[in-house]
Amino acid sequence: MKTISNSQNFVEGMESIIPTVNNSSADRVIAIGDIHGCFDKLISLWKKLEVTDNDLVIFLGDYIDRGAQVAETLKWILEQSKKENFIFLRGNHEQMMLDTFQGRMDKLTWLFNGGQATIRGLSKLKSEDATYIDKVLNFVENLPLSYSIEIGERTLFFCHAGVNSRKPLDEQSEDFLLWAREKFFDTYNGEAVIISGHSPVQAFEKFGVVDNPRPVKLPGRNILLMDTGSFMRSGKISAVDILTGEYWQSDVS
Repeated sequence: MKTISNSQNFVEGMESIIPTVNNSSADRVIAIGDIHGCFDKLISLWKKLEVTDNDLVIFLGDYIDRGAQVAETLKWILEQSKKENFIFLRGNHEQMMLDTFQGRMDKLTWLFNGGQATIRGLSKLKSEDATYIDKVLNFVENLPLSYSIEIGERTLFFCHAGVNSRKPLDEQSEDFLLWAREKFFDTYNGEAVIISGHSPVQAFEKFGVVDNPRPVKLPGRNILLMDTGSFMRSGKISAVDILTGEYWQSDVS
């Protein structure tokens, strides 16, 4: 049974990328932006969403780093990942953690990008269960870099950062999927709708939401940006139902 909405917010311009027909089995297709260890904000958003087993929920990555509640966030995510209707994607911060533990990245690079908060969180988890770090690393290593679904006449493509217009969606590089910013949202001209996080919308004045961060559908492009700066001052975690354009946001604190 579809939940009764408690949101009155709709993404501006979203009507041009919403599938005209929902021929999927899901009542809602919900994308959730970057979390970054902000567990209290995550839970405040989750309560508003009232997710059911008939919803398809796609998390766009960056569950760790920067925020003070990485341990709580990871425990929640590992538990939720058991649900068949939840899709968890890998973000660049999960990739940095994995690369650091597997010796492909200098630890200082990760620390410079907020890794210290995750190290503290992992230490806390390890004190509760000596196998927890291995569980987290195994979980991250098996996270997909993208997720695609066809609904009506639309291809919906979910990834953490962005795509390269010059390549088919099934041939995208890890670099673009995890790290792209301007090269993606300034040049993408494809027909598929790309739903991504990674780039806090309030960090780019051209998006016009510096003082009121919210999901942004880019004018003239089939792009929905979902990162509303969870760890930033007045930042939020956001969720959008791709089938309607309706959005929900966490409390600020």
